[in-house]
Amino acid sequence: MYAVGSKVVHPYHGAGTIVRIQEKSIGDSSNFYYVIDTIPSPREMRLMVPVDDAERVGLRRVGEASNLREMLSALTKAPDEDEIETDFRARKAIMSERLQSGQFAEVVKLVRELFAMSLHRSLGTTDRRFLEQGKEVLAGELALAADVDRAEAMQEIEEKLLEMVPEEE
Repeated sequence: MYAVGSKVVHPYHGAGTIVRIQEKSIGDSSNFYYVIDTIPSPREMRLMVPVDDAERVGLRRVGEASNLREMLSALTKAPDEDEIETDFRARKAIMSERLQSGQFAEVVKLVRELFAMSLHRSLGTTDRRFLEQGKEVLAGELALAADVDRAEAMQEIEEKLLEMVPEEE
């Protein structure tokens, strides 16, 4: 069970802080809910997650800033060509699964592969959307973990990605 003030990650909506635990009655049943304010990315949301379903939903604590930054170091190195799915439908399914997992390491893989693709060709709408959503998810969790604002966390991610760009000769 989480306490008020806990920093958590919802797999679909990103990182946020539990602002209260509220009891709600629907009909004859009464349940407790975590009320979570997400970090603005680009807009803030208020989520209500049933306390009893939090684990099933995939709610988890925000990672340690040092661990997250260690995982972000993968963004500096381009993946091998065979790591990137070339079939659009298969890639879309993989990217969707990674994004919805809510797991930082999986989202790092998504961002790394799509950014590497963007260095060789212009990304289509779907790939570009996945890349932007992935960066937002990473920035949100990093911002909460490192106690910085989302823009500063996004800048840190962008700087890591720029290290992947090959130097011109």
